[in-house]
Order: sequence, then structure tokens, then C-alpha cells
Amino acid sequence: MRETTGSTHTHFREKEARRERKRSREQRRRGNAIRINMAPMIDMTFLLFSFVIVTSTFERPEGVLASQLPEQSGGSTVALPFSPIVIRLTQTGDGENDYSIAIDRVRQAILSLDGLPPVLRQLRGQPGFDETTPVVIVADDEVRWDHVVACWNAALLAGCENIAFAQP
Repeated sequence: MRETTGSTHTHFREKEARRERKRSREQRRRGNAIRINMAPMIDMTFLLFSFVIVTSTFERPEGVLASQLPEQSGGSTVALPFSPIVIRLTQTGDGENDYSIAIDRVRQAILSLDGLPPVLRQLRGQPGFDETTPVVIVADDEVRWDHVVACWNAALLAGCENIAFAQP
């Protein structure tokens, strides 16, 4: 009985050796090239892409925000152009009161800060301007701060509600 078992074991070894030689011949014939299976890599890429798309949150651009416009009532109205009132203060000399006041698109000369409120009231009465029209105060760096504050107070005295500062 032992002989049979030994010969079977030998037979098995020979068979395994033949398979090994056959495998090595095939590898030599192929040039021992290592091949990468791309299917799992493509599957993972697709899954990652799908995950990113599903979990991302997309925000609206700032300029395209939804708004509710009032409904039009019977008559047709023409929207007036929106333009702020720009007051320019410039230092003209070395003295304390050497400054000039100018309002963009207004040709009327304003000699002092006391004369500013009537001009602003008159401007507010024109089409396209009202108390909510922005008033922008642009002062040069050399202008005294108390003149800038007096300009602010003159705009408040004229009934302007939306006042701001800007750099020249």
C-alpha cells in the first residue's frame, strides 16, 4: 500500500512540475509583462465623481438673486435713472476756511457750508431725486475734519437720509 501512496505522491509532483514549466514558458513568451486591470480603477473614479457631485452644494452667484418686483398698476411709469448726489470738498489754501464745495452735475456755486442745505433741498425736488437718494461726501485728505462733519450735518438738515463717505 505504501508504494501506491508514494507513486501517487511522485505522480502529483511531476504533474505540478509540468504545470510550473508550462507557466514559465507562457511568461517568457509574453515577455513577463505585468498588466494592470483598469476596470476597478475606472469604477472607483466614477464612484468618487458621483459622490462629489451628489454631496456638493452649489451657491447662486451674487448678481443673480431672486427678487420680488411690484405688480404694475394700470398706468405706465418710466423709471428714472438712479444716481447719487456727490458733494466734493477740496482744500484750496493753507487757511482754516480755504475750502471749496462742489456738487456733481450742479452748476450753482456754493460759497459756504451754510449755503449747502438749500441747494440740496432744491436738488431733492427735481425728478429722480428724493430723500432716499444717496448723498456721497468726497473730501480731500487736506480738508479739515470739522468741515466734513459740517457737510454731513448740512445734508441731514436738508432732509437727506442716506449719507455716506467716499475716498477721492
